[in-house]
Amino acid sequence: MNRSLSRTGRGSFFSFGIRLAAFASLFAILMLGEDQKGWSSGLPGVPEDLFQKMGFIVFDDREKAPDVTGPSVSGGNLDLGKLRGRWVLLNFWATWCVPCRQEIPTLVRLSRQIDGRKVVLLSVAMDTNPAKILHYLKKTPVDYPVLLGQESHVDGRYIGMGLPETYLIDPKGYLVGKAAGSRDWSGPASMHLFDALENSPSGMHSPRKDPS
Repeated sequence: MNRSLSRTGRGSFFSFGIRLAAFASLFAILMLGEDQKGWSSGLPGVPEDLFQKMGFIVFDDREKAPDVTGPSVSGGNLDLGKLRGRWVLLNFWATWCVPCRQEIPTLVRLSRQIDGRKVVLLSVAMDTNPAKILHYLKKTPVDYPVLLGQESHVDGRYIGMGLPETYLIDPKGYLVGKAAGSRDWSGPASMHLFDALENSPSGMHSPRKDPS
């Protein structure tokens, strides 16, 4: 199965019908993945079950992560490309998304757990009204960077399946995989994965595919 950002990220962000169909397709992919024998993450030193426990779909074709640049809620501009050299967890969410709001406390805990490590969390809020994002974050403060998605340059393929969606990007800027839906990012399964990623030479691996 050829799993990649290009193949899994098409569709209108605001179309309920397309998102519903995409969710059904995603469920089928996940169920199929459970039955695959000999499936490998393709990352040296990172056991496949660590990705499975966190619900990641690991891409077969490694593509350069489309750039994300724009203003942050705390002021100034952020650029995904400037985070090279570290593993990046790129999280897309919105204030109207209940599952997104449910996982934010776990992302806050995760950001504290990975502070000073070779892993960084970057969040992109996709509300059409930035004022709603600022209002929400005043009531629910976070200690990791949040971009204003509608005022930023964001490739539409990132959010084609709805929210929340979280992508893992390696230190060389290649997409490793994605996790669709809400989950606990601060539990033991998450920390075991990030421990393995940090201790792996995966950031220096040759990608499976470079479309450029």
